[in-house]
Amino acid sequence: MPRVAPAVVVVLLLAACGGSRPTAQQREERTEARRQACIAEALQARGRVRVARLDTMLAQMPGGGTSPGLRAPHTFAQVYATYADLRAHEAAYVDSAAHSESKEDSTRFVQSAGSFRVNRPAPGSVEENVIRDYQRDLAASRRNPEHPCNRLVDDVAEKAED
Repeated sequence: MPRVAPAVVVVLLLAACGGSRPTAQQREERTEARRQACIAEALQARGRVRVARLDTMLAQMPGGGTSPGLRAPHTFAQVYATYADLRAHEAAYVDSAAHSESKEDSTRFVQSAGSFRVNRPAPGSVEENVIRDYQRDLAASRRNPEHPCNRLVDDVAEKAED
């Protein structure tokens, strides 16, 4: 998901809440927020599983897997899992803001989401490579019509329109 200026996010999300029946645009924004949060949570889980598998593999290696050739993928997986965790928290708060009934709650959730934003990493760093991989994984998940989050969210959106 491209980064949007916090002020723009606030305006969009505040427009998505309120006491009256949501408009088609508001339903679309809510659906998008829910899809984003679901996919971010799936990537978070995948990152944690990857680290756990590498932890197990390293523990079973002679010498505890101290070889740089083994440590590099583990470090990358740890950074990916941390980044995915931050993005999942951010997306969950944005989703909560989009579905809030009051402007005050929506604003509070948007502010909380902002606390999970990541500064641009140094060029060529592990963090930059992790972000690139995460964005690739996110885009692939969004394009995949069989991804559970795409099916779940579409089912919820169809029921809301009825």
